[in-house]
Amino acid sequence: MDTSKKHLCLHILGFKKSGVSYADYRGYMVNVHGPLVRDLLVQHGIIHWTMTHADEDTPEMFDKIRDGLFSNMAPFDVCVSIVMPDIETFIRFKSDPFFQQDVESDHDKFADARRSQMLLGWYTPLIKDGKVIAPPPF
Repeated sequence: MDTSKKHLCLHILGFKKSGVSYADYRGYMVNVHGPLVRDLLVQHGIIHWTMTHADEDTPEMFDKIRDGLFSNMAPFDVCVSIVMPDIETFIRFKSDPFFQQDVESDHDKFADARRSQMLLGWYTPLIKDGKVIAPPPF
């Protein structure tokens, strides 16, 4: 990725469907939903896509760093991050017939999408592979 260019990042802060275990939720997203959508994301110009899943163990781990500065653990089960060159990239992705017919409806199998929240902002990579990188100009 060209770090000299300005990119947008969409964070999808999501919840698993009621009755779905953390392991099944992560397994479905990584092993079923991921392969379903990844080629379409690439086809439409998505630069970077990651998932970060919480589970039964992460609240206890968070307690080890909890203090006055790091005090509130977010209630979400996943944070999906999608980096793109511009908002039109995501609009094209969502307008694709495959997204509308297959990908969109797949969310009903594992996610409580009505509770999801989104954050859209400017992506600023600062460290990559353990090395400091120059941030893009803003």
